[in-house]
Amino acid sequence: MRRERDTALWLAWRLVVGRGRRRFTLIALFAVPVLLSTVAMQTIGVLNPSGPQKARSQLGRANLAVTPAVVGTEQPDLASAVPGAPLPSDGVVPLRSTLALPVVVSGRTEQLPYRETDWSSPLLSGMTRTLSGRLPSAPDEIAVSRTLAEDRHLSPGDTVRYAWAPEGAGPARIVGTVEDPTGYRARFAIGAPGLFSRWDDRTHTGLIGLSTKWLVRTDAATEARITAAAAQRHWQVTTREALSSGRSLLEAQPGLLAVPGLALVLFSAAAAFNLRMRRLNRQLAMLSAVGFSGDRLVRLARSGGTAAVAIGTGIGVLGGIVLGQALRPLIRSVVERDLGAFSVPFAALALLAVGSVAGGVAGIWLPTRLARTASVRERLTRAPRAGGRSRRHTVLAVSGASGVLLLLFSTTRRAGVIGPAGAVLMVLAALTALPDLLHLLGRLSAGLPPAGRFALRDLARERRRPVAAVASSALAVVLAVSTASFVASQTEQDRRTHVGSRHLNQVELPLRYTEPSETVLSAVRGVVGRDAPVEEIRAAVPAGARPTAEGNRLSVPSARLVIGTVPGGSVQVVDTPEQFRDLTGRTPTPRERQALGGTQLLVLDGTAPTGTAPVALLLPPAPGDAASRPVPVDAVRSDPVDAVTLTQAKALLSSATARAAGLVPFTVGYRATLPENPPADLEERLGRAVEPLGIPTSDLHVERGYEPPVPARWSVTLAIGAVIALVSAMTAAGGAAQEIRPRMLLLRVIGFRGGVQRRILATQAAVITGLAMLIGVLGGWLVAGSQLWPEDIPVAMPWSTIAVTALGVATASSALAAALRPRTDSRLRER
Repeated sequence: MRRERDTALWLAWRLVVGRGRRRFTLIALFAVPVLLSTVAMQTIGVLNPSGPQKARSQLGRANLAVTPAVVGTEQPDLASAVPGAPLPSDGVVPLRSTLALPVVVSGRTEQLPYRETDWSSPLLSGMTRTLSGRLPSAPDEIAVSRTLAEDRHLSPGDTVRYAWAPEGAGPARIVGTVEDPTGYRARFAIGAPGLFSRWDDRTHTGLIGLSTKWLVRTDAATEARITAAAAQRHWQVTTREALSSGRSLLEAQPGLLAVPGLALVLFSAAAAFNLRMRRLNRQLAMLSAVGFSGDRLVRLARSGGTAAVAIGTGIGVLGGIVLGQALRPLIRSVVERDLGAFSVPFAALALLAVGSVAGGVAGIWLPTRLARTASVRERLTRAPRAGGRSRRHTVLAVSGASGVLLLLFSTTRRAGVIGPAGAVLMVLAALTALPDLLHLLGRLSAGLPPAGRFALRDLARERRRPVAAVASSALAVVLAVSTASFVASQTEQDRRTHVGSRHLNQVELPLRYTEPSETVLSAVRGVVGRDAPVEEIRAAVPAGARPTAEGNRLSVPSARLVIGTVPGGSVQVVDTPEQFRDLTGRTPTPRERQALGGTQLLVLDGTAPTGTAPVALLLPPAPGDAASRPVPVDAVRSDPVDAVTLTQAKALLSSATARAAGLVPFTVGYRATLPENPPADLEERLGRAVEPLGIPTSDLHVERGYEPPVPARWSVTLAIGAVIALVSAMTAAGGAAQEIRPRMLLLRVIGFRGGVQRRILATQAAVITGLAMLIGVLGGWLVAGSQLWPEDIPVAMPWSTIAVTALGVATASSALAAALRPRTDSRLRER
């Protein structure tokens, strides 16, 4: 019994799995999808910062952070807020921070994120990385990020200053360059304790939003006292445990990449063993002739297939882990931050391995039935059997019609869950129609050279081989194209629906600290050109109103629109058609001219509510009053305006109408409309012109065409999808080329040179890859559309990228297939 079992295993390994290139190709069909899925798991797992990385970035080595609900110069005392024993001095470090500190760097004001603390404390370890120089330790020292230093050509020894620093405060000296481990390209600055107090002029602190938090590391009992005291005062508490316990997408959904990898293995197994069983007809006939029953042949084939699946899966998992770790430096350069510590996603890999073996076995189960479905005569003569054309056409009609109905239902009923099922059914219908398409190509090949004619007619005669190869690679193309189309469509939708704060090619200069003057206008016109119109932006404010924040002109309270009891929004003063065009992007209609020329308020169309509710101007409270005062006005609705206009104003009135309501026009800034796209250095040139006049460069706004950012994780995911599609297509084409080797050897015997054989193999590989790309692109478009159409989002295909990728894949597959032609006559024994 043991000898019989050993003989059966030996036959299964040598006959079904094969040897040499045949063995390598078969195992590669299983190993490659698993390897790529394993690499993708490790890659996607590190695209976002891990929980420990987030904790180290926000807390350093502290266990918790306490942030009081106080913003400004006042610094509450944590020690006095916590009852009981005093807090350890070396376990509590205050950290002051703001997201927008106006710092003059190389003559230009920039709003920089800023943090200030005792950087020598061990609690701050890991929050920043010193690249050159040292961390600041004195009140007149500062360190800047690498990106800022590179952009502004800064180095240790240079100086920067606070935009509103009082006289005598002096600049801060740069003592080092640093970077954030969680974002190498971040622009920020860090200072030592006392730097901002040295700079603070006590009038602009409210504009900065400076806040204080304490980093605490102590025993559990003291931490509990701090947490309880903070909760009583409604202070925010962030713990290391909460930050570190966050799970990544792959940890939360381990099947995210395991399921596509399983599907690839399933398709590869079915395709590979369909080819292999047809290739083994003569060998199986020999075994049948010597007494092997059909059931024994099936067991033999399935044993060999299971062994190939298990070995391929093991090689794929181990190779994927090694390759994934080797790619970490490349991934780090793409995402530009530190990656998390090496960790293997055991749950996802276990699911992938078990699912791949199960899927592979399921994929080989039906094809191996060919081992007992033919007689010895049919195997030895390769006589064609009656095909199931009618059954195939039935499958084509049913799957195609079902797919169309499911897509229509998901689109009309907004049921995006069942849409992909319809897309998959339509891909199945396309694969079912492949034999007819190959037959048509064979009939149309009469006018081609011998190599092309033989290649196409051989594909038409042995249709199962190219159909299996196309099916095994089309799925990978569907996954890659659907992902690329989904990202491109979402990006295009974001670009289409983006509402800017100004119209395209407009430049706005808020007069926050400077009075309007001809000097400022001349400086602006000198940069934007005399052909660009420059108009004033004016609000309506009470006569004699004063700024609520000292030094900030824009803090003057202005009139607001009220419709019924609903606040409508801001009101602007417009007197000329040029000012109206500058705000709305179009010329006023006669009705709008009449309203603004009289004493009516022009409520912009789109401002809610749109009924007949009374309209009023809500005036700020006068000195000594506690409440605002509504002033009824006669109002009319404007013609339609775009969404950009509504972000700036909800209603317009003339200077005369404003004065009749007790208001005066107040210039809040200037706005220029450029005749063409603004140059890249416009902000820098305009900043040099207006900085001496008291307008910080950071206040300037240039409205350019919106380009939605594509996160690095999507770029890496798309790259992985393209690699999977490329390798799958090349593997399928190489496997198909291996299966045609006996006929290539026969052609060589009857006199066809090696060049003809290479052209035949290359042509067949190009046809197989081309059909896989065609079906994959259409299937990817349908899969992406099934998710986007129910949301009324049109599908945007990156056609240029897809075309270049498809051409490259077809070329690479053809080159690989041509390189697989038989080399020596001794291989004729394979025949």
